[in-house]
Amino acid sequence: MRPSEAVLAGEGSVPGSVRWLAVLATLGMVGHGLGQTVLGPVLPRVMADLSIRETAVGVLLAAGSLGFMCGCLLGGFVLDRIGLKPTLLAAWLGVVLSLGGCALSSRYPELLVSYFLFGLGSGFIETGLNVLPAQIGGGAWMMNLVHMGYGVGALTAPMGAGALLQVGRGWRTAFAAVAALSAVLLVLGAASRMPSAPSRHREASPSQPLSRLARNYLVVLSALALLFYVAGEHGMTSWAVLFMEGQYGVGSLQAGVALSLFWGAILVGRLFQGAVVSRFSLPAVVMASGLISGLAIGGFALSSSSGEAYLAATVAGLAAGGIYPNVMIYTNRRFPRQVGVVTGLLSMTAATGTFLFQPVVGRVAEVLSLSAGFLILAGAMTAVGACFLPVWLRRSREG
Repeated sequence: MRPSEAVLAGEGSVPGSVRWLAVLATLGMVGHGLGQTVLGPVLPRVMADLSIRETAVGVLLAAGSLGFMCGCLLGGFVLDRIGLKPTLLAAWLGVVLSLGGCALSSRYPELLVSYFLFGLGSGFIETGLNVLPAQIGGGAWMMNLVHMGYGVGALTAPMGAGALLQVGRGWRTAFAAVAALSAVLLVLGAASRMPSAPSRHREASPSQPLSRLARNYLVVLSALALLFYVAGEHGMTSWAVLFMEGQYGVGSLQAGVALSLFWGAILVGRLFQGAVVSRFSLPAVVMASGLISGLAIGGFALSSSSGEAYLAATVAGLAAGGIYPNVMIYTNRRFPRQVGVVTGLLSMTAATGTFLFQPVVGRVAEVLSLSAGFLILAGAMTAVGACFLPVWLRRSREG
């Protein structure tokens, strides 16, 4: 019996269920990507409708990230104890309700609370969908494939939201559409059989106390790498449209092209890295990806034309594509019994990137310029490579 079959056997799986769960995880990531990126394309309309400025936007993004951090950490503990299915179903239900609240918000405080709750549910989803490939026996290829789904969602969000705005539909419609998709995922998840809780598998390696896990060199460096990665990725997602509209005076649909190129390139990057990463040292791939993507984001900030900005966004996405799934699978497969807690710790720390960086970017944009804010994001992405340098050196010494 293969490992994936053994994991699923406890849930009474049927032939082909591993394949279906890979599809479900990918579809879940599509919805997750849509939800995480839908705010960026409609941000100028939200600011105008609710009469808020960049600092308030930074607080809004930080609130979503705070909820996401809490959801990631809590989701890891819950998942290890009750399993994937109840965790994901509760999360998808929470996302449906919170996105509905965002769509119905008529004042900034209402949107702030709803977006925090959306972040909380998204944190549970993030943990669950990152655990699922490892639990069904998937490696770097499957993790990159699943995260391609996130890229599809993030690619679709700016184009879909831009199209809705072009035909006169408001930003609330965009939130409602993502809520409807999450409801579909809730139904599909309810009809699926999923792995049991990782802590029930006695053959797994011995578990470590949370305090020891939090001090493990690989967990710490991976968490920092993901923190800086998410700061750069979410920064591009949240501010690129506003930058293009303000810097080059283009319309919402043209401004959204930069974000679509970024996420389209991330999708291609994940497909490519998933296919070739086994031929190279994974830590070396992460180092190179962070450096190249950081330089490209710097080029985006300093571009002198919309064409240069489009090119820089594309290069940044191609390089960054495999960072998150590669770091995640490299780390969590070394802790098979505590994969939920480890994934939760990594995801929570990753979300700190948005929580810490986006309010700073918003304030810098207000005081100096959004270009200056993007240089901060470029530095964050470059730091990803620095975080994984010790991992690469240690692996090289160990042969």
